[in-house]
Amino acid sequence: MQTSTEQQALIKQLNVIDDVFFHKIAEDKAVCEEILRILLQKPKLNVIDAQTQRFLRNIGAHSVILDLLCEDEDGARINVEMQKTDDDDHIKRVRFNSSNIDTTFTEKGLDYKDFPDIYVIFISKFDMFQGGKTIYHLETIIKETGTSVNDGIHRIFVNCAVNDGSDIAELMQYFKNSTGKNNKFPRLSDRVYYFKESKEGVDAMTQVVEEYANKKVLERDKETAKSLLQNGASVELIKKSIPTLSIEFIEKISRQLTSVEQ
Repeated sequence: MQTSTEQQALIKQLNVIDDVFFHKIAEDKAVCEEILRILLQKPKLNVIDAQTQRFLRNIGAHSVILDLLCEDEDGARINVEMQKTDDDDHIKRVRFNSSNIDTTFTEKGLDYKDFPDIYVIFISKFDMFQGGKTIYHLETIIKETGTSVNDGIHRIFVNCAVNDGSDIAELMQYFKNSTGKNNKFPRLSDRVYYFKESKEGVDAMTQVVEEYANKKVLERDKETAKSLLQNGASVELIKKSIPTLSIEFIEKISRQLTSVEQ
């Protein structure tokens, strides 16, 4: 368990690119609107709804938790995802997110021509395409003619690694190093200041950080228990080795592993 001083020091080190911090920052709809107006280059964009950690359930299939899902005044859905490590196929992650948004929010019987647009904005700490650009827009192209096809899905990749001097790059630099006020992003920087400097904000973040740390410990202990079970360790031995897990929880993991093997 971290001391209060250690937790406050950790909060000072958090940046918008850190998902645990981003989720709190993006709870403010006005902040989301400010960020999206810059990233989408739409200075008059209006966000009418914003939800962090939006869970999209797929019965019998892979579900997804979106970092941020917004809706604008035209009904377009805008998903923003944060990623610090290059450890997966992020192109397919964007594909999966957009397809889930389509199936979850498209009304039954709606004509295809009336489907709302979907934007997936993938923000990373690294330059995923190694092209030396701050932002990349992926389009559907007819290979034979080079003609763009608008299918209503807009895939946008932004990174904090390349600073091209644009407003978008300046925003990404603030995402990477979230300190002080920035007059170009007043709502965002005010929100950062609130959670890092004000007593109320720090208290709120302290609780979030503690819950996040507990979740990470549970995930780590669960993976350790899985490994031990797969190597033949008994439930009782694992309980002694990992006192944070209950006998019932370890038995549940054991049953899940058995059903997968069968």
